[in-house]
Amino acid sequence: MTSAVTRTDLRGARIVVTGGHGFLGGHVSDVLRERGADVVALGSADYDLREQSAVRALYADLAPDQVVHVAAAVGGIGANVANPGRFLYENAVMGLMLLEEGRRAGLGKFVLASTTCTYATDAPLPLREDDIWSGPPAPATGAYGMAKRLLHEACETYHRQYDVDSAVLVLSNLYGPRDHFDGQGTHVLPALIRRYADAVREDTAYVSNWGSGRATREFLHVRDGARAVALACETPVGPAPINVGTGIETSIAELAALVQDAVGYTGEVRWDTSKPEGQPTRYSDVTRARELLGFSARVPLADGVRETVDWFLAQQPVEV
Repeated sequence: MTSAVTRTDLRGARIVVTGGHGFLGGHVSDVLRERGADVVALGSADYDLREQSAVRALYADLAPDQVVHVAAAVGGIGANVANPGRFLYENAVMGLMLLEEGRRAGLGKFVLASTTCTYATDAPLPLREDDIWSGPPAPATGAYGMAKRLLHEACETYHRQYDVDSAVLVLSNLYGPRDHFDGQGTHVLPALIRRYADAVREDTAYVSNWGSGRATREFLHVRDGARAVALACETPVGPAPINVGTGIETSIAELAALVQDAVGYTGEVRWDTSKPEGQPTRYSDVTRARELLGFSARVPLADGVRETVDWFLAQQPVEV
């Protein structure tokens, strides 16, 4: 139990965060700095994590005590379907290079940010970590999910053979300020926020959402996700995967209603059932996070949605 665990003081620890300028990575870097860590946030232009020589140079140049691996080759459903080989190779090789060169350099700890895309399409609910290998992942994002599964196993293997300390966090759907609101890879919440905000600005009579609205998902505020990563840096938990989420399922219709209220849209809402809405339900068992990390989500969804809407609207250009 967490009460019997002595946490590591991160003050002065040099922690490299790959993808440290991105959505999750930026928040992780902020939280680690608040804990006194010497954080080096890396972007794609700093070191090519697909190249072994570049990763070796990273360790020689920066000498990190810990590496938090958030960087990933990602995209929307269309990009995943069109580029499965790229997503499999790049995500697998980045993690493997960081682990292998970290082992050689005497890395203190490797923390992997993973995804619920690792779970089998028909995994029983709530999603439990022991069921990750119960079947193939969803076809559309299967290559990405399988690459992350491989890294789960790599963390366990390197711990067993080389005694490399690691932690594997399986993060639920993240949302919050600084999310990406443009492009095909936009997640469901920022897509809804932009849709409703555009409807208010353009004074449209109705908004049309994909699917029936009955599908459910689990949504985790990015600050909660970043806090869980920091706890993983502080806490000796071992390489077994840990679900990080709320354990609460929310329908897309409920989510859309929260967005509508926060944006202030008063028009009609329609649901286009000819459009796909993915798996009918998805939420996780978060017992392991509570017991091993002492983690529970803090940000209520309604509060987080309103904060995200306010942040998004504040970024929009002022009309003159």
